[in-house]
Amino acid sequence: MGGRLEVEKKFHDKKYMEPYKYIPTLRGDIDMAYQYALSLLEPIEGKTILDYGCGEGRASIYFAKRGAYVYGIDISSIAISKAKELAKKHEVEDKTNFEVMNAEALDFHDESFDFIHGLAILHHLDLTRARDEIYRVLKKGGKAVFLEPLGHNPFINLYRKLTPHLRTPTERPLLMRDLVYFSEPFSNFYHKEFYLTALLAVPLSILPNKNIFKKIYNNFAKLDNIIINKCQILRKYAWITVIQVIK
Repeated sequence: MGGRLEVEKKFHDKKYMEPYKYIPTLRGDIDMAYQYALSLLEPIEGKTILDYGCGEGRASIYFAKRGAYVYGIDISSIAISKAKELAKKHEVEDKTNFEVMNAEALDFHDESFDFIHGLAILHHLDLTRARDEIYRVLKKGGKAVFLEPLGHNPFINLYRKLTPHLRTPTERPLLMRDLVYFSEPFSNFYHKEFYLTALLAVPLSILPNKNIFKKIYNNFAKLDNIIINKCQILRKYAWITVIQVIK
């Protein structure tokens, strides 16, 4: 492993050595996009799930507690160590299996998984290699769901340029043409976009009273759903897309 993958590994090892930071715009009970993504992976009881780029394993633990058997993979050995600790803490060690693995070269047999879950992972990868591996290990009739950033909004792109320390130099937010390309081998493809005006509420997340932020943020997010549904041309300027593919 070298080059781009080594850059990603070093960045994420450093990231996961730091204490976990709750990011309200990416995870948690107020995140409409992520809650929607999780709803697509239902029912999960008795299913075999691949948590693709599992990080510290929080989604894996959620799935395991809901009755699934979960394989979590990540390029960061620090992340995998923390995921194993979390599984032990929540007493789901028998329902989880975490391994350090290259997401572009999976060490699994063909058609191993009912579901594949990924949170902000595809934009770090070679899309062709990732797509081919995801298709290979997914069972026929199986479903893969990913939440990813989009790269069309000039204001969001400006923010990315001004905050390079928050991301790896090798990652690239997805474009609409990337979504179409990723979906090519699959029999079914659907995507839904989130967050236009809701981004205006993000600076309020520093307020001591988180309930005020949550209320404003949720109201903006609901408005965004209306805007995006009414004016499809604006969907590509959203911050987040949720992708669903079925084999």
